[in-house]
Amino acid sequence: MSEAPLPIAAAVVLHEGRVLVQTRAPGRSWSGHWEFPGGKLEPGEDAAAAAVRECREELGLDVRVLEPLDVVEWTYPGARVRVSFFLCVPIGLPSPQPTEGQQLLWAGASDLLSLPFLPANATVLSLLAARLARP
Repeated sequence: MSEAPLPIAAAVVLHEGRVLVQTRAPGRSWSGHWEFPGGKLEPGEDAAAAAVRECREELGLDVRVLEPLDVVEWTYPGARVRVSFFLCVPIGLPSPQPTEGQQLLWAGASDLLSLPFLPANATVLSLLAARLARP
């Protein structure tokens, strides 16, 4: 395992009081677990730009970053990651279309705490659930 964590960007896409989540694509590690859209940064790319690019590539969804939410370092078996989470909103009407066989869900507060998410998402899930539960 390399010393430096792998940089990952995640888009927390908020629309009408719900957050877009997806399952890990079939055939990938942790397949079937839920996560936010995102992926690895390309060389020279900043994390916010990567979150926007990944939404477009994975889901055909254009988003705008509102603010950074959190940065989490996590060690999985065989990989250490540094995930930068960004609160985003869709540009136009959101109609994401998965390109990698993943399931999508516009999740409410209770969904966020009951779905099996990747462990690195835990602190962001708690923040979001509290934010979404507020009237």
